[in-house]
Amino acid sequence: MSKICEVCGKSYLKGNQVPRGVGRRVVRRTINRQMPNLRVKRINLNGTNVKVVLCSSCLKRMKYEAARTVEK
Repeated sequence: MSKICEVCGKSYLKGNQVPRGVGRRVVRRTINRQMPNLRVKRINLNGTNVKVVLCSSCLKRMKYEAARTVEK
């Protein structure tokens, strides 16, 4: 499974994790990767079920828009 959202293209964030040594002196740096919150959902598109990898924010937006269209 790829680690990228298929709707918005969100992937990992990269940064430095900087531990402090003696006082404020920087001892070493390690790369910290923050992964997106991905979910695999089945979505009905044109009568066929398709597996889609979504981030949680896209899933939330899809649920909101679906509820909004049902109201109208």
